[in-house]
Amino acid sequence: MDKIVQGYWDCPYCGNKGISGLNKRCTACGHPQDEGTKFYMKEKKEYLDKEKAREYGKGADWTCSYCGSLNRYDAKVCVGCGADREESSGDYYENIENQKKEAEEKKREEQQLTGNQESKKEQGGIMKRLPLIIGLALLVAIIAFSCRSKGYAASVSEKSWERSISVEAYQTVKESDWNVPEGGRVYDEKEEIHHYDTVLSHYETVEVEKSRKVEDGYDTHTEYIDNGDGTFTEHEVQTPRYKTEYYTVEEERPVYKQVPQFSTKYYYEIEKWIPARTLDTSGDDEVPYWDESKLLENEREAGRNEIYILMFRTDKGKEYSVEVEQDFWDSLEVGEKVDLVVQYGEIKEINGTIIN
Repeated sequence: MDKIVQGYWDCPYCGNKGISGLNKRCTACGHPQDEGTKFYMKEKKEYLDKEKAREYGKGADWTCSYCGSLNRYDAKVCVGCGADREESSGDYYENIENQKKEAEEKKREEQQLTGNQESKKEQGGIMKRLPLIIGLALLVAIIAFSCRSKGYAASVSEKSWERSISVEAYQTVKESDWNVPEGGRVYDEKEEIHHYDTVLSHYETVEVEKSRKVEDGYDTHTEYIDNGDGTFTEHEVQTPRYKTEYYTVEEERPVYKQVPQFSTKYYYEIEKWIPARTLDTSGDDEVPYWDESKLLENEREAGRNEIYILMFRTDKGKEYSVEVEQDFWDSLEVGEKVDLVVQYGEIKEINGTIIN
């Protein structure tokens, strides 16, 4: 059975503490309970006797809108000023909620003030770290400066070139496939595995461990409810306790097998153009040329590739090389003076011409 516990309050006017919640006025100065009153319990609980307990826990005190006094739930007029209850401005619970909102608002204002102070501190900290920040910025600038494009006076030290012609031959080759292409001449065919199908073989019984939550009694704890009339209601609350229970069940699980599917594979001969050889030429002379070797009757040219390299030596002895187009390669002579722009060890410009 629920019990009624006596509550207490503190007088904000004279400082008297631990006043019985049943007393609507301070026992020291006579000031009434008002909208700022908050009831509390002492560590050692004091219970009202059964007869007295019947008078409490039935409703929260109401607040007089004229003098702010708290009055019992069943009072028709204010004990402080005699105002009619119809002029009530709320009750004890609403007072507590308003106090909570005011406390939260005050906390937000304090946090905002603290944040402004922290911001000022942070600004001061930044000023203290300013030399370090400037130092890091200078270091970044130095690194960027060292990686910038640099200009060099240089001369062409060497020119080289490479040319290659890919040659294909029309030949008879042997292949195999599930279908014969046009022009293919079958010389053999076999039944071979084309693919595998996954099919149900059977079911097998397996034991599977599972778990579930089951009740394992109750936990009892005591709760106290502020009645809003200078008392608290004590009652016991029971909550179910659970444990994990493991058990085994049998399940039928499907077992699958891979079944090979056969099809006819054809082995055939067919004529195709296939890579045969390359005709390569290279040199460091001024007249690149292609290998003009005569192709065989069953051969054809499949493509050409050419590379042109320029080598440079700067006045300080550094050497650089770059691949260029033939027209630009032709425009420079060995020993000719040029202006280079180099970045990250690669030539970016030659005499103002951008090199991709």
